Amino acid sequence: MKSIRKTLTRRLSITISLLVIVVLLAADIGVDTWVQREFNQGLKAKVGMLQSLVNEDLDGVEFEFAGEYFPEFEGASSPEYFQLWYKGQIFEKSESLALYTVDELPFENLSLNEAVINDITLPDGRSGRIIHTKYVPQIDSEDREAFYSVKGEEQRDPMVIAYATSTELLNFTLWFIDIAFLVALIVIPLMVRFVVRNTVSYALAPLDALNNNIRTLRFTATDKHEAFSTNVSELEPIVSSLNHFINDNYALYLREKRLTSDIAHELKTPVSELINLAEVAMKFPGEERLEKDFKPQILRIGMRMKNIISGLMLIQKHSAKQTQLNDLINIEELVAQVVASKAVDNINVVAKERSDVVIHSNRIAVESIFSNLLDNAIEHGKHCEPISVYIGKTPSGQAQIEVTNTTHTEIDESDLRHMFEPLWQKDASRTSEDNFGLGLSIVSALCGAIGAAVTVDKLDHNHISFSVTFKKASLKTRAVKMRYCLQ
Repeated sequence: MKSIRKTLTRRLSITISLLVIVVLLAADIGVDTWVQREFNQGLKAKVGMLQSLVNEDLDGVEFEFAGEYFPEFEGASSPEYFQLWYKGQIFEKSESLALYTVDELPFENLSLNEAVINDITLPDGRSGRIIHTKYVPQIDSEDREAFYSVKGEEQRDPMVIAYATSTELLNFTLWFIDIAFLVALIVIPLMVRFVVRNTVSYALAPLDALNNNIRTLRFTATDKHEAFSTNVSELEPIVSSLNHFINDNYALYLREKRLTSDIAHELKTPVSELINLAEVAMKFPGEERLEKDFKPQILRIGMRMKNIISGLMLIQKHSAKQTQLNDLINIEELVAQVVASKAVDNINVVAKERSDVVIHSNRIAVESIFSNLLDNAIEHGKHCEPISVYIGKTPSGQAQIEVTNTTHTEIDESDLRHMFEPLWQKDASRTSEDNFGLGLSIVSALCGAIGAAVTVDKLDHNHISFSVTFKKASLKTRAVKMRYCLQ
């Protein structure tokens, strides 16, 4: 299984390490080259200084060197060496050469104004570097006019000068730089891996915490369920979606838990009544007075149980699949038929658009939806208070039915969220013998099966409105005015 932590650590470590290695190698090569160049520039500067001490005049060539100002050529410590050749002969050399058996520097045949640098072994046995250059000695400015008046522009003899010094400090510096870079090449990748691993672990800590919270989440726990939270912006969309998913599932869990309890409660009461009736009948066999009452009661109890089971099966059936929409339905005509079948005189039907609204849907489902809404309004509305039915279209052109009634008990906002749940009743004691909280659940299931949407709104403290909105794609309208007002 692919690991984000390992992948990030490995790729970041390798990428950063390779980048660091390339930079270090480039820096090592650059520093070595710069040190070598600076050392050679020092050789050229030193030999140039020695060149400036040689002067030529009418009396010949003179080397104006003062050893007390250049102790390195005296050989006291860390000796350096120079030597001059003029007309093929040794003209001058440093006193430091006289201290050793090899008391001369090697001669190099050069072109005029050419400078050559070579590695050598110094007379004292140390490794060193020597520079040779060939040049024509300078003439002092105060002697230049007299010199040229006598000598003219004739060819002057060049001089060769050599300067040698030790490279031990240079080599030590170069080795130290190389070793430092080599150590850096070993240590830095290890440090990079350590830092990257800890950084990745720190960055993924909120994800680990979220994972642990998810792992420990239990809907069956007695503690109150709480949503997750995070202060990491990248995790906020995930946490938000996860909270939404968990809250929905927690609500479904509570709904199923309540539904199981309600089903058990609804079925326990009639089963207990049947048991009691059976016990009485067994205790008093052949009693005619009991026979007259037992049969109607058993039939009533059986019908109630059948209605509960049928309602639950209907909800389950239509919650699992869509219903075929093969019928062309005139909403106003269907509403009129259902209202007439209820045999009540307080239902007012109003067509808002003053036109027939025709939809493609399932007639049985639509009729059952409206019938259950009316039954709910009749059962739970105040006696003789008007029940209003509005037929029309939404601003977007969708067909809509609204059923509004006055409730005999005040409905809270929290009650609206549970009205479409199976077996939910406002009366927690369930004292009603005729209602068991499945009508609105059937409405919700059938609306889902035909692609309609049902909503409930509280208009004021005792008025409630149910709205069913049908698919716009299935709408067909006709300009026919109709108004039903059943008194």
